Amino acid sequence: MEEALKKEVLNQFQEVYSYIKTILEEELSNLDKEKLEDGIKIVIEQQDLYEDWIDKIDSAPLPELERLEQVEHNDGVHVKLIYSLRSEEAKQVRKIKVRSNGKVDTFNYIFTWREIEGISVEIKIEYDTYGNLIFHIRKMEK
Repeated sequence: MEEALKKEVLNQFQEVYSYIKTILEEELSNLDKEKLEDGIKIVIEQQDLYEDWIDKIDSAPLPELERLEQVEHNDGVHVKLIYSLRSEEAKQVRKIKVRSNGKVDTFNYIFTWREIEGISVEIKIEYDTYGNLIFHIRKMEK
């Protein structure tokens, strides 16, 4: 990917992520730390993020092909592609699954990591079609 385009995509990602990060920090400050062992899912209605998520996350060309897998299924070969873009604080990931019947599923996530009271956690962020910003917080294995 051309450097100028990569920089533009990274800037757009950081713009959206900075907005999400503000929401995340607020939610983490109110978090019940006792529930971290089992994992926590936080869902927040966030309609005003919809256009930015579509324009700057779902539609962004991602520069790195992290993984390409071919998986044999009883109905034929399925292909999984994982593209990513990494910044200092977070990573944008797009998973594309192509089934043998031609059906294509695309998933977009943002991953970030924190330490909460000495516990390392991974936070997967996604946005659903109903306008909900979803944080999946899980303890990282050592």
